[in-house]
Amino acid sequence: MKTRHNGSLLSNVLAAILSFMGIACFALAASAEVDMVTIQGQLRADDLPLTDAVVVVEVKTDEVCLRSELSVDGRFKFAVPVGAKARLFFIKPGYLTKEVEVDTKNALTTDEARKFNKKVKFDVVLEEELLHVGETYFGPVGQIHFVNGTGLMRVTHDGRMKRLDPTSLQANAVRKD
Repeated sequence: MKTRHNGSLLSNVLAAILSFMGIACFALAASAEVDMVTIQGQLRADDLPLTDAVVVVEVKTDEVCLRSELSVDGRFKFAVPVGAKARLFFIKPGYLTKEVEVDTKNALTTDEARKFNKKVKFDVVLEEELLHVGETYFGPVGQIHFVNGTGLMRVTHDGRMKRLDPTSLQANAVRKD
């Protein structure tokens, strides 16, 4: 009987250890899960379909570059980890490229912020290069970040243009020929 009791004790200890390891693994998996902010919207241009348009996402925190799925009507959607900084490039041949910066550092700091900031929606309207020959945007046309403490979203827009260097325009014209 003692052997049976020891075997029973051994199996109980083994079961307890396996249960503990299972709980620990579950806790590690749950803590490794990263909160994400979904960015979605629509890219707009005068000529459809937007099959030749691209949305490129540079995530600085992970130092990765990904291409967002873009539907024929210009809808895009992707996720950025909370705490990441990303640069979004909206590109279509014959149109000026637009850049938007997103910083998700404080996106989910409060319960209210968590409720509203899980999805960020905006549209981007591209402008034809022919309307702005020799010009480009001064920098990012938009910046989205979240205020520390409240998690409220702050959006800034900058549509300033600058003249391109004429020598770079000539170099591009020579390369195209």
